[in-house]
Amino acid sequence: MSYWLLSLDKWHQNYKEYINEKSYKPETGRYWYTHKMVKRALPNMFRYLDNPRIPKSTNSIESFFGHMKGLLNIHRGLPYKHRKQYLMWYLYFKNEKNT
Repeated sequence: MSYWLLSLDKWHQNYKEYINEKSYKPETGRYWYTHKMVKRALPNMFRYLDNPRIPKSTNSIESFFGHMKGLLNIHRGLPYKHRKQYLMWYLYFKNEKNT
């Protein structure tokens, strides 16, 4: 892990100007950090190391949503409102079954 942190620090030094770039919107006269998500990511990147209930990857979530997308494709003709209700009921019954 320490090797990774040293590499991260080196990366940060190399790209410090890029990370600290600011954008400007003339209409409002406001500046903001263009790449603010890069700056905010590090404190939360390794939470899974301290909490075994947090998965190490998003593979299971991607698989689950891929399955749900397949279910919705079966019912392609549903209006948006009904698709939303379908998903809400599906998740409700899925959670009932798992409790």
